Amino acid sequence: MNDVESNPRGTVKAAGVSLKDLRKSYGSNEVLKGISLDVAPGEVVCLIGPSGSGKSTLLRCVNLLEKPNEGTIHVGGFEATDLDVDIDKMRRKVGMVFQQFNLFPHLDALRNCTVAQTKVLRRSQAEADKVARHNLERVGLGHLADRFPDQLSGGQQQRVAIARALSMNPELMLFDEPTSALDPETVGDVLAVMRNLAKEGMTMLVVTHEMGFAREVADRVVFMDGGVVVEEGVAEQVISAPTQPRTKEFLRRVLDPTHIEVVED
Repeated sequence: MNDVESNPRGTVKAAGVSLKDLRKSYGSNEVLKGISLDVAPGEVVCLIGPSGSGKSTLLRCVNLLEKPNEGTIHVGGFEATDLDVDIDKMRRKVGMVFQQFNLFPHLDALRNCTVAQTKVLRRSQAEADKVARHNLERVGLGHLADRFPDQLSGGQQQRVAIARALSMNPELMLFDEPTSALDPETVGDVLAVMRNLAKEGMTMLVVTHEMGFAREVADRVVFMDGGVVVEEGVAEQVISAPTQPRTKEFLRRVLDPTHIEVVED
């Protein structure tokens, strides 16, 4: 696999991802059951599926926040599962945005975006400030650089988290249900930022329940259930005309707002 390739959709240099027979267990509970998945440089892939299907675990394995029991992971020019891999160097290629924002509460938005730059990338404070301000502008928050997390809405905090990740100049962005903790009014702002990143050519692997976003932005959609890939393909085809019964059932429940299950105690 090439280390970094130019992406025809934009100007971003992007890293590819390749997972082969990935398995992850917690005790006797096998969460990932032999996942194989490739993400080309510059491609946007959305992972969908019910809670507990292994989507977030797969994402966390990509940058070794979780170590798989078996299988191989390639990110850019690195084999992440090689025992001799330089994990810190590999992780510099990967930005990750979580469900929760994980901002430092005692630092303003600007400093949240500079601390890793100065400590990990060894940038000067002046250079880190310049990069951080640029990325805060990219996510529409340049005017709030001096605000602390508790002075920002949930959507604004998530956009700061995205700016923080971008400030490390990643070639791959991982998003783990980035809108799940947000009020409905703020979801659109975060998704707009992600749309712009896709247009710029950023390689993105996104766990999401936002089917409209997946249909519009993803090059491919992968439906997972029970730790395996049940169906994958072009976003429009998987979401509008799935071929597997389990995919059809899941999408019917997600896309039909009138379908409500009542569970009694």
